[in-house]
Amino acid sequence: MLLLSIPLTSVATADTSANWVDHASAGPFTCRSEFRLGSGRELLDELAQLGADIERILELRTGEEPIQLNLFRSRRRYAKYLSHRVPEAINRRALYVRGPDMGRVYVYKHWSYATDVRHECTHALLHSTLPFVPLWLDEGLAEYFEVKASKRVDDHPHLGSLKTRLLFGWKPDLTSLESKRSFSELTEEGYRESWAWVHFLLHRSAATRKVLVAYLRDIDSGRPPGPLSQRIGQEIPNAEGQLIDHLKGWGKVTFSRTPSRRRFGSVLGN
Repeated sequence: MLLLSIPLTSVATADTSANWVDHASAGPFTCRSEFRLGSGRELLDELAQLGADIERILELRTGEEPIQLNLFRSRRRYAKYLSHRVPEAINRRALYVRGPDMGRVYVYKHWSYATDVRHECTHALLHSTLPFVPLWLDEGLAEYFEVKASKRVDDHPHLGSLKTRLLFGWKPDLTSLESKRSFSELTEEGYRESWAWVHFLLHRSAATRKVLVAYLRDIDSGRPPGPLSQRIGQEIPNAEGQLIDHLKGWGKVTFSRTPSRRRFGSVLGN
């Protein structure tokens, strides 16, 4: 994660460059948009449920800090706005920024912008309650919750992609994944594997789910959690082999187009 202090003067400058034409609220989210939301209000209804789903599935209580969702009508407008506020992130398609007063999510409208919104808002909800989340796990959880709730368990596009890779000898490597410290190191393959480990832990068995929930609970309580791979190695026999079996035998096979994850990111502001 990049630690960034956001001066108030930059915020004021950035605000004057946007043309907000619609506003809405949903749970902890306040949305301002450069385009009329219309059917997009259904997405806001999903966001209102997203926090409850995270709490139920991960057994976490999300924080109460407000989260501002900023929607832009074009890539150009988005880049112009961020050039005043987070210039190093203008090449990312979507962004979460944790500031001293609230979390902020920035997304511009395109064919899959709803996926981007759910992805970045997951980051925002996780960081509203946890002091930190390891990079790979942060992204794996965001990948898990980025699709509609009806598709999370059985119909995520990553599943079909990974089934194909397994035919060509792909193998997971969690230790290598945990060594990544920056978004530039996390390839699209890394995003897929991060999702795979999250899905495996949540859905392989009650025992695997318990490992993930206990790990997040330790982070939440301030106890040093150590690498999750160590716990997995201690508590889940032949975890990588089990992950492969899990992917081979699970759910529908979907070959839907998925966006490039290398253009996503999160920024934590002091």
